[in-house]
Amino acid sequence: MKLRRVSKSLIFTSIFLAELGVILNSVELLKLSVLPLLLLVFPNFPFKAELMSAKLEGGERVGETLEVSVELRVAGFGLIKAMHKLPDTFELVEGSNAVGKFIAGIGVIRISYKCVPLKRGLYNLGVVFVEAENNFATWRARAKIEFEAKREVKSRVYRVRKVEQRRGIARKPSPEIDLSRIGVPGTDFREIRKYSYGDPVKFINWKATAKIGELMVNEFEREGKKTVWIFLDTNPYMLHGDLRRNCFETAVEIAASLAYYFAVRGHKVGFYAVGHELLIHPESGRRQFGKIYSTLAKLDVSDREESFLSAVERSRKYIEAVKPASIFITRVELSNPLKAVMKATGRGNLPVSVIAIAFRDDSMGGIVENAMRDSTIRKLRAAGVEVTEVEAGKAALVGMVK
Repeated sequence: MKLRRVSKSLIFTSIFLAELGVILNSVELLKLSVLPLLLLVFPNFPFKAELMSAKLEGGERVGETLEVSVELRVAGFGLIKAMHKLPDTFELVEGSNAVGKFIAGIGVIRISYKCVPLKRGLYNLGVVFVEAENNFATWRARAKIEFEAKREVKSRVYRVRKVEQRRGIARKPSPEIDLSRIGVPGTDFREIRKYSYGDPVKFINWKATAKIGELMVNEFEREGKKTVWIFLDTNPYMLHGDLRRNCFETAVEIAASLAYYFAVRGHKVGFYAVGHELLIHPESGRRQFGKIYSTLAKLDVSDREESFLSAVERSRKYIEAVKPASIFITRVELSNPLKAVMKATGRGNLPVSVIAIAFRDDSMGGIVENAMRDSTIRKLRAAGVEVTEVEAGKAALVGMVK
């Protein structure tokens, strides 16, 4: 227990009156010197607080309302204050997480409020602080109550109805209608091409081989849909903005939404976190989405930078094998992904699109960044790349999702 200033004043007053009573030989002053001590200890009753119930509903995703209800049973006398500890990344929207109540004997304190998590992460919401104080503000006691209430906040996943892609240099820019390069060969004839190592002998076109003078094989359409590869920028410069308008959090939400959109529609989805050198092999279905989503829930910005060109090079053997449609999610003014995009396009004119996360402000630095971003976007579009601008903090993929 910490001795407060008012308590020290009462003690000094009591000592002063006692000394004055001894010097003046006054019984009245000696009796009066006891009064400050009585004020100091009265009413200093035993204080005890315990948890009766705690209920937390919602708040499992960024922006989703979390309803908190906590009941405490408190024994004591005086003003009792209770506060449910809330992380800095949670915003109160209704009520208060701190209450005060005068209690004489035994009483119940209820804390009820609503808040909104603004950032992904694993949070401990099971801490309540209780403080007791008597009427004369001469005595104070504190207690800490802990209970099991961990909450993992994940990214929002938007319901995407359609992904629009503008035709550029790619002959088949839309993964929706493009067939996979891998999978079981179907019965629809596609083309005659040169023999590659691993091609089945039964596909050799002997007439074309005899005519051209080298091994030629029949190519059939593969069953399955186009593979989609998502490159998410996690470099340090992505951590830009505030809790509500954050480039990295917006990029994570977009990556999660696109992964869900393509995975549940039968596309194989691959993922690469640029900066962490983290690669997830392409697969399809809800299980693949769950793997990517759980990775995104724990993902944070990297400690060091990795270029997109390096990321594409690390994924090169997979890109050459499955010929995917690549999606780059980044701040283009700082990553300058043009070379990497063209490398991902390759000789086969593979479909590539870029989602440019924008954080616009009116400061001098913001004006320079806006100019750099606009210039980079013009270069990308001039090269035939589909570019979609999304402002940080927006709740929809503007221009790409309808």
